[in-house]
Amino acid sequence: MDLFRYIVRFLYKIRWYLVILPLIALVVAWFLTRNMERIYDTNTTIYTGMITGYNIEGGTGVAGGNPQTNITNLMLIITTENTIREVSLRLFARCMMYGNPNKDNNYISAEHFRQLNASVPADIKALINHNSESATYANLKAYEKPNQANYLFGLLNYHPYFGINNITSRLKVMQLQKSDIIDIGYSANDAGVAYNTLDILNEVFARHYQQLRFGETNNVIKFFEREVARLYRILTGAEDDLIRYNISKRIINYGEQTKQLSILEAQQQNFRNQQLMDYTTSKALMDYLERQLGDRARVIRANKQFTDKIKDISRLQSRISNLRLMGGEGGDLNNEAQEEMQKAQRELTATTNSVRDLTQEIEAGTYSTETGVKAKDMINRWLEQVLLLEKARAEMSATDIMKQNLDRQYLFYSPIGATLDRKSRHIGFVEGNYMEMLKALNAARLRQKNLQMSTATLRVLNPPMFPLNAQPTNRLMILLGAFLLTFMLTALWFFIIELLDRTLRDRMRSERITKIPVMGCYPKESNLRYRRFNKTIADMSLRQLSKALLPKFKEGQQNVLNLISTDSGNGKSFLAQELENYWISIGLQVRRLTYDEDFLAEDSKFIMANGIKNLCPDILPEEIAIIEYPNLDENSIAPALLNMATVNLMVTRANRTWKDVDQKALKEVEAMLDEEHKDTLFMYLTEASRYAVEEFVGQLPPYTKFNNFVYRMSQLGLTATENSHAK
Repeated sequence: MDLFRYIVRFLYKIRWYLVILPLIALVVAWFLTRNMERIYDTNTTIYTGMITGYNIEGGTGVAGGNPQTNITNLMLIITTENTIREVSLRLFARCMMYGNPNKDNNYISAEHFRQLNASVPADIKALINHNSESATYANLKAYEKPNQANYLFGLLNYHPYFGINNITSRLKVMQLQKSDIIDIGYSANDAGVAYNTLDILNEVFARHYQQLRFGETNNVIKFFEREVARLYRILTGAEDDLIRYNISKRIINYGEQTKQLSILEAQQQNFRNQQLMDYTTSKALMDYLERQLGDRARVIRANKQFTDKIKDISRLQSRISNLRLMGGEGGDLNNEAQEEMQKAQRELTATTNSVRDLTQEIEAGTYSTETGVKAKDMINRWLEQVLLLEKARAEMSATDIMKQNLDRQYLFYSPIGATLDRKSRHIGFVEGNYMEMLKALNAARLRQKNLQMSTATLRVLNPPMFPLNAQPTNRLMILLGAFLLTFMLTALWFFIIELLDRTLRDRMRSERITKIPVMGCYPKESNLRYRRFNKTIADMSLRQLSKALLPKFKEGQQNVLNLISTDSGNGKSFLAQELENYWISIGLQVRRLTYDEDFLAEDSKFIMANGIKNLCPDILPEEIAIIEYPNLDENSIAPALLNMATVNLMVTRANRTWKDVDQKALKEVEAMLDEEHKDTLFMYLTEASRYAVEEFVGQLPPYTKFNNFVYRMSQLGLTATENSHAK
């Protein structure tokens, strides 16, 4: 409770500082905020469709992937430096194109346009095309360079309306309750600037989002298109090369052709085997018949005409065999070949008949009729075998030619197969790559269409509205904050001083600093307001001190009041004299002893004294001795003198600093007191303030209603009635 009262008293003591300084701060804050800028807010809402939209790729949301991530990416795109840079340049272009220095409009206020126009150099104004905002933006973008001397570069970094960081700091982008809707808010001290910033942002960020999403897809599509075109050219070239190769090698169906070649070779082999059998049979039979005929056969063979005929037959047989082989290999013969074959057959028949007739003539001219008749049948058979043998030889010769032709065909077709397989594998590989690239191209185009759908779903639900009314300012809060902050800082300042200050001042501080109980306070004389009450207040303090001392005195022993102090000027002499006068006036016997008058501070009797008799031999036992000792910082006091005292009163000024040397002297006094007299040491404050004195004597005059109220509040008499002293 004492601590609370101390705090209340502390605040009351600095009341004028707590009132005047905050009021000064309030006036200063009011003056500084008299032209406080008004803030205009505007909002726009965008529907994205990224969570609940339709996706032709089969994913969730129109953009595919994680819907929440897609919305987060879109929100980050809105606040990226690239987006805000374009918004800033377009906003600057629009303000310069449509701003009016004499009238506010929907783009920028007249006052702000005048400030902007005055700061823009002439070379920048020359870039403004009042007929085309796009052309103006292109000019500004081309002019802006990352150079400290570049006006637009500085504009984008420092201007309150067009600075990228300033725009970003006032731009609020948020997703509404995890939905498809994004809310974008912006605030500025110019309604037109706030409105146009969001109006431009809606256009720019959608385009940047589209470029960002389409950019990668378009690059992929272009890559796949190039690859598809390249592979198509390779595939077409490979196929054309295969066609040219087939044409050059006369290949229609390699598999069927080689199959037919294999069949023809097998047939030829069978035919060859049959020819060998026929040849062997005819040769054996002919040899047998020649042995039987004897000279007849040799005679006939020796005939030159017979030999010529046989050669003609052999030639015709070869011709016919070749024509038949040609027909068997290549299919049916054409008309010319058929006619030639028929002609050869007719010649063969005629030649054969001629040979027969010639053989008969030779036989008839050489041998008798009787012998020839017997051999005629054998000669016919022999001639038949000769003709068959010639036929077999002709056919075998044609077969050999055919075999050579087949061998050439095998040598021709063998590398063609490997080459065709290699070319087919190459075409298949290229075709596979071509189909994969074509499939990837189709997937990329599907992705592109899906992105077109996602971009198309970025719809402005609520376009930004031109703000007509500014938001309420926080001027009242600023004023209140200035007042309260100054109040708190003032209180804190004095509180710190209060904690660090070692001025004794009052009972609580004195007891906290010295650790010695305070017996009372004597007031400092008032020079102004309360000077007519000085005597009354002094008498009240003196009576309070007397009332505190007398109960400690005892009858039948020597009562001694020691007045000590650490240095001079603390009021010991005055207090001793006042107590002496007062006690004498109430009938008490008092003896006041003062150093340098009744005893010497440097006298051995004082220094080595062991009782009051050493200081005043004639003092009576019933007398109250008031002894004023010399200052402790210059002299010492015998312990016996301190221990004989009824009360040891340390007198000091309340408005003085309690120094370390004072505390050291006090500790020495405490050390000289024995255990029986430890409780005889007290502090007494002189030159004290009214509130310090009131702690001991109660309310001081004058007793006005206000003083009564203040005193009652200081004593926490919240529900008490007025003091009867009030006038």
